[in-house]
Amino acid sequence: MRTIAGAVIVLAGLGGLGWWATVRQADVIEQQILQAATALEVPSVHGVDIAVSGRDITLTGIANGPDKAEALLAAYAAVPGQREVRADWTVLPVVSPYVMAARWQDGTFAAEGHLPTEAVRAELEPILGATQSLALGAGAPTDWSAAAKVGLTATRLLEEGEMRLEDQTLILNGIARTPSEGAAIERTLGSLPDEYRSELVLDYLDDGTPPEYSITYDASTGLRIDGKLPAGLTADDVSGALNFVAHGGNAQTGLLGDPAGHIDRLKPLAEWLPELERLTIVRTGDDLSVVGTVGAGVDAELVAEALPEAVGNPVNLAVGAAQQPDGSLRTNAATGATEVARAGYWLPHVQFNPDIDTCADRMNTELQRNPIQFLTGSARLDAKASRVINAMASVAALCVTDGNLRAEIGGHTDSVGDPASNRALSEARANAVRAALIARGVASRALVANGYGESDPIETNDTEEGRAANRRTTVIWSPSDDGVN
Repeated sequence: MRTIAGAVIVLAGLGGLGWWATVRQADVIEQQILQAATALEVPSVHGVDIAVSGRDITLTGIANGPDKAEALLAAYAAVPGQREVRADWTVLPVVSPYVMAARWQDGTFAAEGHLPTEAVRAELEPILGATQSLALGAGAPTDWSAAAKVGLTATRLLEEGEMRLEDQTLILNGIARTPSEGAAIERTLGSLPDEYRSELVLDYLDDGTPPEYSITYDASTGLRIDGKLPAGLTADDVSGALNFVAHGGNAQTGLLGDPAGHIDRLKPLAEWLPELERLTIVRTGDDLSVVGTVGAGVDAELVAEALPEAVGNPVNLAVGAAQQPDGSLRTNAATGATEVARAGYWLPHVQFNPDIDTCADRMNTELQRNPIQFLTGSARLDAKASRVINAMASVAALCVTDGNLRAEIGGHTDSVGDPASNRALSEARANAVRAALIARGVASRALVANGYGESDPIETNDTEEGRAANRRTTVIWSPSDDGVN
C-alpha cells in the first residue's frame, strides 16, 4: 500500500515539473521572438507597434500603402520561432497625384487634400491652422513637407489667394498688395527643394507706380476724378476739398504715396469755381498742373494771378462764353444756382414782378450780399466782381424789359485823395459797371452812369470801416418815360 502511494507521489512530482518546464520554456520563446522582432531594422514611415503572444506576432499602427504593408509582413515573417504574423493596422491608400490645396482669405486657411504623416500634420499646424480636413495618404514625394511649408509661408504673404502642391509642382495664385510684396513671394518660393518647381500668377492691389490723378470740373456737368490717389486719400476727400459731394470718374486709392499736402493745395481752388467754366487739375508726384476756362466777363488775368499763390503752381486760364442759345437753362455745378444763357453769359435765372420798389430791393440785396470791388485806384473790376455783375444783369434785364424802368449807376468814393480825382474815378467805375451790364444784354438806352466822388458819404470817413462803406456802387430806378439824368 505504501509502495503504491509513493509511486503516485513520484509521478505527480514529475508531471508538475514537466508542466513548469513547458511554461517556462514558452515564456522564454515569447521573449526571444519579441526581442528578435524588435531588433529588426525594418524601415517604416509611420512606425509599427509589435506585440507577441506565444509564438504569434501582431503588428498594429499605420502602413504606408499596400506595398509597404506586404514588405513589413514579409520582414516579420522571417523572425525565428514565430508561428504566425497578424496585421491589425490601417493601410493608407496610395494617392496620385499627391495634392494638397490651401485657400488663404481673411487671415485664415481652408485646406483640402492629403498629408503623408501625423508628424507632418504637427509641423504644418502652426502655419496652416486646423488640419482635420486633410487625410493621411501614401505616395508623397521626397521633401514634400518642406515644399508644403514654403508654399504656405508664401501664400500668407498674399492679401488672398490659393496654393496647390501637386506632386513636385507648387502652383500659387492670388492678390498681392504691391510688386514689392510679389518680389518677396518670389524670394520665398526660391527656397523650395531642388526637385520642386513653382508657378506664380499674381494680381496687385497697387501696380507700384507713383500716384497720379486728374480732376476735371465743368460748370454744367460737375466734377470728375480719375487716376490713382496716394495711400490714405479718397475721391470723397478730394471732392470735399472742392466743396462737392457728388463726383464721377474712376479714381482709386493706391497703397503708395504720401497724401500730405494734397488737400491743402486743392482747397484754395474751391472759392474760385464760381468764376470758372472748366478746370483741369493734374497731379503727378509733387507737380500740380492747373488749366481752365473762366466764364464770360471774368477777368482771367486777375484770377490766374490769384491762384498760383494759393495752389503753389502757375495757372493757365482762358476766357470762354456760353455756347447755348439765349434762354437755355442749366444748374451751375459749383453754386447749385439755376442759370440762363444770355449774350454769351451764364446769368442767374430770376423771376419776379418788376416795379420800382421790387427792383430796388432786389438790386440792393445783391449789392449788399456781394459789394462790387475794384482794383485800388482803378476802374478795373476785381477777379470776383463778375458774380455780382451777373446777378445785377439778371435783375436789370427783367426790370428794364418787363418793368419798363431805367437805372442810374452811381459811383462813390471815400474822402481820401483829391476830390476832383475821386469824382473822376467814381465816374469811371460807374461806367465800368454800366458797360459790364450792357455786355450782358441789358439795353444801353436804359442805363446811365454818374460819378459822385466823395460827395455823398453814408458813413464817417474817419475810420477804415466807414471809408469802406463809402466806396460803393448804387442803382436808382425810375420809369423810363421820366428819363434819368
